[in-house]
Amino acid sequence: MCKQIYKVTTFRHIMTASVPYLNKLQDLRKELHRYPEYSGQEKETAVRVLKFCNRFEPDSVIEKLGGHGFALVFEGSHDGKTLMLRAELDALPVHESQEIRHHSLVKDISHKCGHDGHMVILCGVAGILHQQRPEAGRVVLLFEPAEESGKGAKAVIMDPKFQKIKPDYVFALHNVPGFPLGAVVLKSNIMAVASQGLFVRLKGRASHAAYPDQGISPLPALIELQRVLPQLPDTIGELGDQTRVTITYSRLGHFSFGTSPGNAELAATIRAKQDTDIELMKAKIVPMIRDIGNNYSLDTIIQWYERFDATVNDQKAVGIIQAAARTCKYPLVEMNEPFWWSEDFGQFTERFPGAIFGLGAGENHSDLHTPNYDFPDEIILPGIHIFHEIINQMNR
Repeated sequence: MCKQIYKVTTFRHIMTASVPYLNKLQDLRKELHRYPEYSGQEKETAVRVLKFCNRFEPDSVIEKLGGHGFALVFEGSHDGKTLMLRAELDALPVHESQEIRHHSLVKDISHKCGHDGHMVILCGVAGILHQQRPEAGRVVLLFEPAEESGKGAKAVIMDPKFQKIKPDYVFALHNVPGFPLGAVVLKSNIMAVASQGLFVRLKGRASHAAYPDQGISPLPALIELQRVLPQLPDTIGELGDQTRVTITYSRLGHFSFGTSPGNAELAATIRAKQDTDIELMKAKIVPMIRDIGNNYSLDTIIQWYERFDATVNDQKAVGIIQAAARTCKYPLVEMNEPFWWSEDFGQFTERFPGAIFGLGAGENHSDLHTPNYDFPDEIILPGIHIFHEIINQMNR
């Protein structure tokens, strides 16, 4: 696994001795999958994970961090840097469609981003640190709440208890379908783009379906918005391929045959490589929506949700991950373009040197945030290996 013979022996000894323990990690992953909790509501998830990790005897535990988050602290034998590794506690409001033995038992909520797998990888790192404390400094394992809503990282950072951590470096991983199983996927600078959610309400006047001319239908405006919003980046020269707009939801009225509806709703996500471009897009979008609404005699209500800043990787931290991947002999994939999904880990990398890397979930694996997705247990061990080697790299 590692270049130096001593580390090969030690690392393999730990992993070989922990085969039953690896099975327990897989069992925990499936248990967490069965009982998902939405962002900000992860109370029982935190209890389950903490109960599992108590056997690893962390030197201290910081609970109720930024909500239901918590951190395990493992002290080294002498002074040194504080290294923080992060996993996420929350699940998504997505109905699970596939038939699996460990399917979600909670209606319309499921782990479709793989946070169940990320959690058990960090639990695996706790198991290694139980057997082999860091040589210097300390390692903090953060289990973050409410990542999917974009609120968790900031809530953790703003929590006064976070002052007990004060990391020198921060690292995280995210499984990424479409890449070879266990591959380490990396990019310097911007790793994941900024994004913000847009919600629009169009208010007209309902009428009897027999007399639609007596009402004010939002249908023409809804159709126009669904057409022009995704095309907006192509019409703005200074933004071009740096931004995207995706329609995620629309609704006109309610199921009925007798009423011409007076209200409509639309949701979209704005994405941009630069945080400042989100604001530029918003400045273009708001008057455009207002004008379309006015053209059809509609009142418009515009609301913004779930702001994620771009996640920017520190060059030195990227070098540490590259060295860990090479040492542990996992494929290393270096990207030219950032991922177009967003991550609130950018709140940490904005304040502390650090990086997030992708962990390949398989080239033909179901996409994140889709009903058929399930975290592949085969990458639990690679995730543990890479995190452990990052700890080793920081101690050199």
